[in-house]
Amino acid sequence: MLQNSINIKAETIEEAVQTALNILKCSIEDINVEVIQSPSKSLFGLRKLPAEVKITRITSDNIVKKTTSLEDTPSFEKTDENLEEFIEDFLDSQLVEDDGEKQLNFKLDQKPKFGNSVHTDERLFGVWIQNNKVIVQESAQRLPIIEADKNLKVLVNGQKLTKPQLVTSKDKIIVELEGEVIPSSFWIEVKDNNMMATLSINPGKNIIRNLEETEPQEHLFISAQENITYFTDISIEDVLTQLKSLKIENGIIHSAIHEALNNGEGEAIIAKGTYPVEGLNGDIEILVEGWLEDKGEDDNSDKLEKVDYREGQTILSVEVGEVIAKKIPSILGKPGKDLFDNPVPPKPVSDVIIKVGKGAVQKDDQIVAIATGRPFIESRGKLVKMDVIKEYVHNGDVGLESGNIRFPGDVRITGNVLDSMAVDAEGRIYINGTVNRSIVQSNYSMKIEQNVFSCELSAGKINHVIASLIPILSEILTYSNHILAAINQILMVRRESNPKEETIKLSYLIRLLLEKKYMDFSELTKKLITIINNNENSLDEDWKSLSNTLNKHFINVSKDQNIQLQTLEQFINWMQEMYETYYLAPEPRVAIEVPYAINSTLYSSGNVHIIGQGVYHCNIQADYNIIVKGVCRGGNLSAGNEIFLDDVGSENGGKTTIQVPSNGKIHINYAHADTVIQVGRRIHTFKVGTPNIVASLDINGNLSLYR
Repeated sequence: MLQNSINIKAETIEEAVQTALNILKCSIEDINVEVIQSPSKSLFGLRKLPAEVKITRITSDNIVKKTTSLEDTPSFEKTDENLEEFIEDFLDSQLVEDDGEKQLNFKLDQKPKFGNSVHTDERLFGVWIQNNKVIVQESAQRLPIIEADKNLKVLVNGQKLTKPQLVTSKDKIIVELEGEVIPSSFWIEVKDNNMMATLSINPGKNIIRNLEETEPQEHLFISAQENITYFTDISIEDVLTQLKSLKIENGIIHSAIHEALNNGEGEAIIAKGTYPVEGLNGDIEILVEGWLEDKGEDDNSDKLEKVDYREGQTILSVEVGEVIAKKIPSILGKPGKDLFDNPVPPKPVSDVIIKVGKGAVQKDDQIVAIATGRPFIESRGKLVKMDVIKEYVHNGDVGLESGNIRFPGDVRITGNVLDSMAVDAEGRIYINGTVNRSIVQSNYSMKIEQNVFSCELSAGKINHVIASLIPILSEILTYSNHILAAINQILMVRRESNPKEETIKLSYLIRLLLEKKYMDFSELTKKLITIINNNENSLDEDWKSLSNTLNKHFINVSKDQNIQLQTLEQFINWMQEMYETYYLAPEPRVAIEVPYAINSTLYSSGNVHIIGQGVYHCNIQADYNIIVKGVCRGGNLSAGNEIFLDDVGSENGGKTTIQVPSNGKIHINYAHADTVIQVGRRIHTFKVGTPNIVASLDINGNLSLYR
């Protein structure tokens, strides 16, 4: 009697099917195949479960009859081609290595062809999730696949799912949906030099995980949805305990701790030290009624049409005995305490250093005029210079009949300055007429009401001289400190080795050091002395004293000269004070103001203002700003800060160069072709006429010409 049904186990499904066909002695067309167990050992390397299939011979008794039409019933040709195609598809499936194990990747879009199988289109197929459970329904020809999120623990028949796996309804699939509680946490940081403590909070998390329900799928990726609620389980006692462990017991802000805990997250300041009360630097109170300082930069100076530089300044006059100003002493601050009860000193304060000229004296805290004239005040950092400047008024022209004018105060000229003449003033200069082929120099501002032709104008030259002295003085200070250190070392070694020997003279020792080791020092000192001597009429007495002492101690040093070590130390300290007093540039109040200039050279340690028709073929240099209302044709303009121009260059050609440092700006309403601008080391030449230019360097150091 022929056997009608048989269960076969083998390493693969095709081997099990072939074994059953051999036993039943029939072909693939005569059987139904039911897969009971997938071959898990060869597919995933578990080496435990073989493939198991149930083969049933098709007879007239077990043929399922349907009422549907012939077109609705699956049909296969009764040849061995169906089995051969299945085997080819099976063998074409790619085996890939994963952690030393073989994994079979099925082509899920292809259906195995096993002849007349169970009617799988009449029941569900696949794997899905319902009520937090994984449900599997396979077919006779296909098995679904499951895969899990790496953070989710899924067990298949007690083994953790680590890679995609074929499953059947007989597999026991468990998804462990463990909730999680992450406690809240906090930390305290001490900041601002131990003056502040901050509390930072990370809220706790209560995490509940659920599986998302899905429709049946051939390949299901299992993941969990997280429902997170936040909480804070930190008490104020926890925070206070942490503060105590940090030894912070002062300045605790309890209300801030309560508020931070109620907010549940973020950063809050919960303790503060006592900050010091800062003091006030010394100052000067101007007592002259109606005093007006030199006007500063107009906020709208980039819009030339809004600037009226014809607005003069109020010229005041004081009488002998009149109090010009009063010195306001500095006020010391009060120290504070940090969180650890350590004292915190306030910032140091400084008094102003007042230098009075020949026209004023200082009596206690008051500066009093001893001459009639214009009160003069100049500030350079903490240095304030005060004087009363006399004014010389010259009626008419300056020419051969009058001779050159040199005056240690202000100069006012009612006429013109004629060819080849010179006007030199230690104060301001005012010229009501024109200036032709002459030299006009002022230590401060100058204003010329009419035009300038082929002249040399200089304002604030003394500031330029001081600026050239400062770097030389800095080098001399460095050398002097080295020389002093070398002298002390030589004397110490000499005393230790020959305690009874007569003390060596410092003058002799200085000469040896300058000749043997510090040869450059003498050249630097001579250079400084030369500059001071050439400008002694304009420089303060401090610079003259410096020149004389340097010459005495380091240039004309005789072997028998008596120089005391203490005197040398005091002199070096005094040079340091000189450097600190003068190294800051004065406030930019110096200015040259003219309506029109041609073929001239203009220098100002502050600003240059051209207020009329403009300039032609001029070289203009200003340590601060240059502002030209009108045209600028040819020549070179260089400023230490910004340049504001209306119309630059020429339609007929002619090179005009405009230059500022890397932190400066150039503003041009219209630049003709061949105009050259330079910001720092970046240079640009305009090929065609260009309007509305603001040139500067961007953060990358590239030239920007935004409009």
